[in-house]
Formats: sequence, structure tokens, C-alpha cells
Amino acid sequence: MILTEGKNLSYNELDFKGLWKPENIFLTMQDVAGKHAEKLGVGYEKLKKMGITWVLIRTSLKMEKYPDAYTPVKITTWPEPEKRMLFPRFFTFQDDAGNLLGTASTLWALMDIEARTLVAPASKGIMVQTPADPPLKLELPSKVKLPEGEITESTICPKYSDLDINNHVNNSRYIDWFCNQIPLDVHARGILSEISVGYSKEIRSGQSVKLEFSWNDNQFRMAGKEDDQVCFMVNATWKEEKL
Repeated sequence: MILTEGKNLSYNELDFKGLWKPENIFLTMQDVAGKHAEKLGVGYEKLKKMGITWVLIRTSLKMEKYPDAYTPVKITTWPEPEKRMLFPRFFTFQDDAGNLLGTASTLWALMDIEARTLVAPASKGIMVQTPADPPLKLELPSKVKLPEGEITESTICPKYSDLDINNHVNNSRYIDWFCNQIPLDVHARGILSEISVGYSKEIRSGQSVKLEFSWNDNQFRMAGKEDDQVCFMVNATWKEEKL
């Protein structure tokens, strides 16, 4: 009920500073969660036959240190009991000496593939086994807030590389869209020590999404909207760091 995997970072997973790119951390969490779901009997192929799939609702990532290509990473993940149709899953990231690099907490739900609506797990007989003694006590993902103060706007239309097997924008792509709003010199001088994302409406091909971005002190926020309906929000805290 607890899965641990080792990972050596490839160069295409690194940013211009040589550190693990946030988008690729989210992709890795997705992959490791998928592997663990298979082992627990609630993987993608089984759920697809039932007409349902896993979707991410909220994520909070906290990084003490971003690893580079020379730092092997040990990723540990485990689920915890369902809460009101949502399934918590947690992650820790450690180096090969066991030092904690970061943690993440996520909330997942089941979606009907055809209707594109959330499904009550009990209606499909879905249960997830959880460990009696989790490796670490972590908080659920924090709430995500809308941009405030001075807001800059731009528009983006999902492209081929943004879409995943569920035919909507993959959760990791929002992180890339967000990071691209932050000036390169700011990225060069520090790290995003905490990133929280809330997903409220899927974005599919053909949609035009308005991005609203704000920057106040060390706080960055972004919302993606379609016709004034919020589809997702990202909040991040920046921390200066000498490399």
C-alpha cells in the first residue's frame, strides 16, 4: 500500500539552471500514482472498461531543494481514506542519503469518460486500500486563490502537446503555462518553494483560455478562464536562493 521508486533525472527534465523542472515533477507524480493504482487494482485500464477515469482535483507541492541531474531521487507515494468522493494521495521526495527534498499532497476524483462528470466511487464499487501507518503525516492540499492587485492578461489555445490520454489539457501543462509567466531573471534568482493548483473545469482542444496573472512580493497567482468561468488556478511562493 506504499510504493517507493528510484529515479535518475534525465537532462530533458531539467530547466536552464539544471534543476528538476516543476512541470516534470507533476508528470512524475502522475506516472508514479498511475503505477501504484495498477498495483492496488484501480488502474487506468480497469477503470476505462467501467467508463471512468482518475482526474486530479487539487495539488500542493512543497520543495525544500530541487534536485539536479547528479541527485538520484527516491519517490514514495501512498493513498489515504476517501473523503467526500475525493481520494487523497501523498508523496515524498528524498535524495539517496534519505534527506527530504520535498513533499506533495493531491486530491483525486473519478470522472465518467462520456458524460465528463464526477462519479461517486460507491456507485462503481471502487475502493482504495490505504496503509494503516503512513510514512509521514501531511496536510491535504491548500485552497487556491484568484489573482489580485495588478493583473496581466493573455490568451492561450491548447495544442497537441498540451493534451493527454483523457483528451484534455494535462495537469502538468498548467504548471508550464504558469512558469512561463514568471520572468527568467526571477527564476534565475530563486525557486518556487510551494506550488498549489486547483482544477475546477477541464480544458479541451478548441477552447480559448484567458490567463490572468498577478505578482505581489513573493506571491504569484494565475487563473485560467473560459467565458469568465474559472477552469484552474495556480498559486506559488517564490524564495530567493543562491546557486
